[in-house]
Amino acid sequence: MNFFFKDCDGHFTFYKNDSLIKVSENNPLLAVNLKHAELILKDLKKKKVKTDPFSVLGLSIFACSLDKKQLNEIVLILLKDLDYDLLLFRFFEDKRLLKLVNQKYDPFVNTFNNIFNIKLSIIENLTKNINNLTDKILFKKFLLKLNNFYLTALLKLSSIGKSVILSYFFLEKKIDTSEYFKLINLENRYQQDLWGYVDEQKKIDQHSLSILKKISFFLKSVN
Repeated sequence: MNFFFKDCDGHFTFYKNDSLIKVSENNPLLAVNLKHAELILKDLKKKKVKTDPFSVLGLSIFACSLDKKQLNEIVLILLKDLDYDLLLFRFFEDKRLLKLVNQKYDPFVNTFNNIFNIKLSIIENLTKNINNLTDKILFKKFLLKLNNFYLTALLKLSSIGKSVILSYFFLEKKIDTSEYFKLINLENRYQQDLWGYVDEQKKIDQHSLSILKKISFFLKSVN
């Protein structure tokens, strides 16, 4: 079985025994640069990697398969999820935890609000979330300008971390994988320091961190 790629107007397309590899009826598998193409080709030759949705191949297949309707749906999902972002939740009885969360999360929330000229509010009560914002024009424009690969990474990151805000800063290289993981697990780590770190949670954390590293590697490949 022979896999190879060809340069096609600045992109790279892939072939299996001289047949174009497609990820849907209308969409071929594409790479945005030579490094990306080489990594996809490497994955194509590894059968095990094909089943991993977070490998370079897996994420590229997802990105390339998106049509216009699906892209718009992803944008709407991210805009909606922003109203309930992890960084906005502050209903903690533990004052030390609340102070820690305020210290770590407020700078990101404030900066995000300033960049996109919106006013996301802190959620202190689940029944009184006032963040059903319709005025997200600048952030929506930002999302619509992202190519399929970056939008895929942002969607996957926010699905794992429950934070569109932190995922944005990750995408913009303002925080790295380690810091992102620590921030999305701030409350968990605080509780672990108090009550201990059980083996089951260690396995869950290792799995999550592994996925984040794969997404980070994918982002570097399409940069």
